[in-house]
Amino acid sequence: MKDKYRFILYLIRWQLSTPILALCLNLLHFNILVNTIIANLIGGIIFYWVDKYIFNKERKNDREE
Repeated sequence: MKDKYRFILYLIRWQLSTPILALCLNLLHFNILVNTIIANLIGGIIFYWVDKYIFNKERKNDREE
């Protein structure tokens, strides 16, 4: 059950990264490659912490059982 919950959290996080990519591609005035690289860097900076929370929570819960 908790694996399904973690998987759903991860899917939600994945979907939240889409608007960041879209905004960068539309608002930045570089070529498509540079915009994509910038968008991925911004997404990595933001979602590193979310992923860390999801995966550390997984390890912590596994140790408690």
